[in-house]
Amino acid sequence: MHNSVKAPVFFRIAKAVLFSLLLLLLCGCGKSVKITEIDKSYESESQLATVQIPQISGLASKDLENVINDEFMTVTNELLNKFSEAAKKTGEMSRFEMQTTEHFNKNGLLSMVTDYEYFARKSHKSRFRIAKNIDTEGCIELSLSNLFDDDSYIDALNAMLSNSVAAEPEKYADLWAKPKIMQNQGFYIDGENLVLYYPPYELSYYERGFVEIPVPVEELLTYMRPEYREVFMD
Repeated sequence: MHNSVKAPVFFRIAKAVLFSLLLLLLCGCGKSVKITEIDKSYESESQLATVQIPQISGLASKDLENVINDEFMTVTNELLNKFSEAAKKTGEMSRFEMQTTEHFNKNGLLSMVTDYEYFARKSHKSRFRIAKNIDTEGCIELSLSNLFDDDSYIDALNAMLSNSVAAEPEKYADLWAKPKIMQNQGFYIDGENLVLYYPPYELSYYERGFVEIPVPVEELLTYMRPEYREVFMD
């Protein structure tokens, strides 16, 4: 009788341990996530294209990995086609450039930015950006609101944006509108800062490019969800 009572308990514990290990194997993918690049650069008499298409590997969710990598391939090819068509209409040397920066990749969080810029005419630059913020352990792509417990962060972050602009008046002297959190707000994380960015011509003249405003992550910790707060408290 003594052994027959203990056996079910033992098996329940063993099953729980095995289940926990399985979860770690399925979702604990943050440490092995890497970014490589596919080189599709080319040069002709009228076009010079520096093309390094980022590809993510190491996510436990291959579906998410494929979706993200397909997006990079699709967007890059679409922009290259637009560039090529525009370049054919001008006699000037045209350039296409793209660059990927891995801003943060540890503790289960990946934050990266790919910037595109091409010149079909000397008088005009076309710019485009893809920012990816990925919970590599939960294997989900994060929006800004996903980082926080509730909507109370919005007023707090808007105030911090105003403070950041006021603290550097010369840097932001050309802004014609007050920065605030937008729907589908673009952002990335560089470790110490949550960097909010705004597309060309939204807050300032087009030639200025993306307006970036950093806010110290430390000031936002109390508003963050516990799992993301822990990422920055290491």
